Amino acid sequence: MRRRTRIPTAVATATATAAALGFAAMSASAGTLQAGGALPPHVFAPYFETYDTSGGLAALSQQSGAKYLSLAFLQTAQAGSCTAYWDGNTSEPIAQSSFGSDIATIQAAGGNVIPSFGGYSADTTGTDIADSCTSVSAIAQVYENVITAYHVPRIDLDIEANSLTNTAGINRRNEPVAQAESRAAAHGHKIQFS
Repeated sequence: MRRRTRIPTAVATATATAAALGFAAMSASAGTLQAGGALPPHVFAPYFETYDTSGGLAALSQQSGAKYLSLAFLQTAQAGSCTAYWDGNTSEPIAQSSFGSDIATIQAAGGNVIPSFGGYSADTTGTDIADSCTSVSAIAQVYENVITAYHVPRIDLDIEANSLTNTAGINRRNEPVAQAESRAAAHGHKIQFS
């Protein structure tokens, strides 16, 4: 597992087209969008570093009183890949087996999580999904997989360092967000990226 040093820059820099979108969850079985629980307009959601296995996600939420957590970070295992994992660790795929039970427990208690893509380490090693993968449709599918697997109301795009000036990556990040927005609107829902 890779440890990362968090640079105290903006917590999350969103791309222009990602600002102020709403939410929907995608149904894996039907391939359609389903409305999920929206987050409040103002939410405190501290980062939970997914490589830190010293305590459970749901237990931390309960003990700290933080009903909402940002899960850091989803990234590819290596540059050039179109498959994202938690902390780039291939043993932690986007699936119920990775944090699904804890996320469901938090949701049942009235909270939620915000999966976060990128972060300083990914943005300096080319393993942010939009910097790593050259397929817009594959990136869109990864976003859909996160929504479907965890039924979350928001995805965070933590863009820092090299990713701020990678024009191709910026465009590849914007297009899947626009696709998700369009697909959600077609089903009467909203999807939110921050």
